[in-house]
Amino acid sequence: MVFSIAQILGGLIAPAIAVALLAAIGWKFLRDARWLFGPLIAAAFCAAYLAVEVHIGWPPTANVTYLLFYFTLAAGVLTLIDSLARPPLWLRVIILALLWRIAAGLIILRLIPSSISPAAAELWIDFSTLSAIAWFLIFEHLSQRAPGITAPLFLTILSISCAVFLALGLHIQSSGVLAGDLALVCICAVVLSLLVRRTEFSRGFAQMIVVILQLLLFHGYFYTDDNLSAPQQIRAGLLLAAPLLCLMGDVPAIRHHRSALLRLAVRLLPAMIVLTAISALTAKDFFHAEQATAAEEE
Repeated sequence: MVFSIAQILGGLIAPAIAVALLAAIGWKFLRDARWLFGPLIAAAFCAAYLAVEVHIGWPPTANVTYLLFYFTLAAGVLTLIDSLARPPLWLRVIILALLWRIAAGLIILRLIPSSISPAAAELWIDFSTLSAIAWFLIFEHLSQRAPGITAPLFLTILSISCAVFLALGLHIQSSGVLAGDLALVCICAVVLSLLVRRTEFSRGFAQMIVVILQLLLFHGYFYTDDNLSAPQQIRAGLLLAAPLLCLMGDVPAIRHHRSALLRLAVRLLPAMIVLTAISALTAKDFFHAEQATAAEEE
C-alpha cells in the first residue's frame, strides 16, 4: 500500500501538529486544559483514518474497520467527560472494563463461531480487558508520578513499536500507519511538554493513546491474513508486557533519587530496549520474507 504526499501531510502530519498547537494555546490561557486532549486526539486519529482508509460507512458493524473509527470518536467524548467530571479511579476502571468488553466483543463477533469458539472468544475478551486496564493504570500512574516529558516520550516509543508490529509483523499497513500517526501526536506532545512545562497528560492524553493502540493491536491480531508463528506470538506478548518495566522507576531508591535524568532513564531504558528488540526482529523477519518471495519469483 502506497500513500500519497497529500495523505501523509494532510492526514497524518497536519492533524498531529494541530493537536499540539491547540493544546499549547489551551495550556497558555486555561488553568487546566487536559479536557482538550480527548477530542483533539480523536479528531486527529479520525482524520488519519479518513486519509488512509477508502471510506467510512454506517452502521459501524457493517465493516469491522469502521469500528476503529467510531470507537475512537466514542473514546474522545468519554475522555472529555472524564476530564471534566473527574470521577474516582475505581469508577474509571469499571467503566473502561465494561466499554472495552463491548468493543472487543463487536470486533471479533463475525469470527464466532467460524474461526473462534464462543468460549475462546470470551477468554480473549477477558484477556484483552485486563491488558487494556493494565496499560491504562500504568500510564495514568506514570503521567501523575512523573509529569512532563516521561509519559509522552514513552508513548512515542510504544506507538512506534506498535506501528512496526502492525505493518511488518501482521502485514496490516493501514493500521501500522494509524499507529504511526499516534506516534506523531506523541512526538508533538513531547515538544509541547518542553515548551509548556505545566502541561499534564493524565486524565486525557495518556488514556486516549493507550485505548486506541490497544484497539489497533486487538483488531490486527485477529484480522491479519497471516498465521502467526511462535516467535511472533512471543513478541506480541512482550509488546503488551513492556510497559510494566516503567514501574521500575517506582523502586524507592530510584523514586527518591535527586537525579531527574536517572529516574527518567530507569523508567524508559528497559522498556525501550525490549521494544526496540521487538521492532528490529519484526523488521528482520519481514525483509527476509520479502527477499525469499523475490527469489522465488525469479
